[in-house]
This record gives sequence, C-alpha cells and structure tokens, in this order.
Amino acid sequence: MDGSDPPAAASPSAAAAAGDDDDERAAAPAAQPERCEALAGAIAGVLGGALQEHEACAAATARSQGELAAAVDRLNGELDKLLENAPSPVIMQQATRICSIRKRVLALNMLLRSIQRRIDNIDRIVSTGVTSDHSSHVQLHRQN
Repeated sequence: MDGSDPPAAASPSAAAAAGDDDDERAAAPAAQPERCEALAGAIAGVLGGALQEHEACAAATARSQGELAAAVDRLNGELDKLLENAPSPVIMQQATRICSIRKRVLALNMLLRSIQRRIDNIDRIVSTGVTSDHSSHVQLHRQN
C-alpha cells in the first residue's frame, strides 16, 4: 500500500481498523452529551461569576442613584422654600438649573433600572436556558 490504492483494495486489517472507527463513531454520540454537559457547566461557571460581579455593580449603582435622587429631591424642596422667601433672578436661574439636573437624574435612574431588568432577564435565560437549549441539541443529534 503506497497510499494510491483505492479503499476497496485495502488489506483486511485496514478494513478491521475502519470497523473500529465505526464503533468509535457509534460510541461518540453517547459520550457527546457528557462533554456538552461539562462544557455547558464550565461556561455557566465562568459567566455566572461575571454576571454576579455585574449584578453587584448594578445594585451599587442603583443604590447610589436612589441616594442621588433623594438628595436632589431634598435640594429641590429647599429651593422651593428659598424661592418663596426671596425670589430673585439669580435664584430663579439656579432653580431652573437644579430642576433640569433633577430631570436628567430621574431619566438616568429610569435607564439604569431598564438596564438592570435586561441583565436580570439575561441571567434568568442563561441559568434556565442552558439545560433546555442543551437538551434540544442532544435530541437533534440523536435523531441524526
């Protein structure tokens, strides 16, 4: 056999080796779900840590935004009292600036809450979707 022989003219030992390959291929789909499970577990472990870290940062940001919104509301109340006592053009300008800052803080707070909901949805999909996605892929491979 110099490599130019057709597969049909191969020796009986080559045919036996090919039969062993068929046995290995038949056993491979049975071992594949275990490999997929291990891979899915490893990916979930890596992503889980990253998601927990981002959730902690998002929670800290949400707390900070809550504190900022409370401080802005308090300042807005104090500003209203000042306006009642001494309405001057300078105070009116400052009041307008503080009101616009308050609106921006509230808009940013809503955006952060939306982002947190999206992160929570992704986390839920990743934690529950890994097993359901994996089982559908395994069933697909078994049918083929």
